[in-house]
Amino acid sequence: MKTTEPVRTVLPNGCVLIAQRLTGAPLISLNGFVKGGTIWDSPEKVGSVNLMAQTLRRGTKTKTAQEIDDALEKRGAELSFGAGHEGITIQLSCLPQDFGDCVSLLAEILRYPTFPEEELEKQKLRFVNALRDAMTRPEEVSYRRFLSLAYSPDHPFHYPSDGTPESVASLSRDDILKAYQKAFNPARTIFAVVGDIEPQRMLDILTELISDWETDSPKEVNLPTASLPEKMQRDYVNLPDKLQAWIAMGHKGLRRSDERFYAANVMATILGAGWGRLFTEIRDNQGLAYAVGASLQAGLGEGPFIVRMGVNPKDIDRAIDSAIAELNKIRTEPPSEDEVSDAKSYLLGRLVLSMETTGGIAAMLVSCELYGLGLDYPQRAKGFYEPITSDHVMSVALEILHPERLVISIAGP
Repeated sequence: MKTTEPVRTVLPNGCVLIAQRLTGAPLISLNGFVKGGTIWDSPEKVGSVNLMAQTLRRGTKTKTAQEIDDALEKRGAELSFGAGHEGITIQLSCLPQDFGDCVSLLAEILRYPTFPEEELEKQKLRFVNALRDAMTRPEEVSYRRFLSLAYSPDHPFHYPSDGTPESVASLSRDDILKAYQKAFNPARTIFAVVGDIEPQRMLDILTELISDWETDSPKEVNLPTASLPEKMQRDYVNLPDKLQAWIAMGHKGLRRSDERFYAANVMATILGAGWGRLFTEIRDNQGLAYAVGASLQAGLGEGPFIVRMGVNPKDIDRAIDSAIAELNKIRTEPPSEDEVSDAKSYLLGRLVLSMETTGGIAAMLVSCELYGLGLDYPQRAKGFYEPITSDHVMSVALEILHPERLVISIAGP
């Protein structure tokens, strides 16, 4: 399959549209992102934006939930919405001949949802049950507790993006309407569409349906800066009926726009990939963990650098000490050239693999726009990683890793 150059336009209402042709692709994929996400949740209404996004397609001014489901099903199309800390995601896939009809339906759902009470109650029940189940799993409990300790109560990352069983159960339809009114604004919205249609044709269809979309919500949103804890914090949540414990440890990281991101991403890969230092030392050499990895969750905000481990409860202290030792080591000893080369190859390989489908390409185009990378970033990515040396990795580790100020959250028996 052959791609053309992506075409980008900005509508008068601020909405960014991007289209790219992939000749021979069987499906059209549209990915959307609305900046803001659960930043609009108030502490007592945590989960309202997420529940709103999940209920969005359950009715409009002219269509019931069943009619929307039938319209998608008869075309073999899929449409979903979700919400995270940094934004609302939109995903649509359909056949090329159905693109106009499916985008028309998407636009109607975005602009004229009704959030029927009966549908909202169904979604609430489903969400509450899922959250109650999550609170029984050590990996979920440790991660949620980690975020609440690593980020202060005035930062949106402090709160779980999907809420708690109690907060979601208390949400009313009025809360959902308020979340909808705050969350959406075309000036904060990006749509990228990829498939076997001329790019300008795809842009024309989108423009016709959303060029007059206007809302009263803020046109700009900025995630606040985060701070490090003053000293190491350790917290244990007791789950008495479990056999395995999970550990989440780390602290705030950096934004994707930070010029140190590429060296930091190489560093996190050397530490946390499936062949990385933490896996090799803690799992393979010492046998202290069933699973172990690390990641740098850089986005619009300063997402965390986090190490996560599943361990036998008797090995908790040794696993934590070993992980801290590896964090200290990469701050004081430059990694080998082979480690740096392997990490760069791994990251560039993942980038290529992520773009093997129309959906993957559309998601990448959204990211390129969201982080100001330029739509040709996939072709230029190698140039960002190529200059990074082992000294760069150690230098950035010294700047962004703070083992003496880690937040350590443990959940288990």
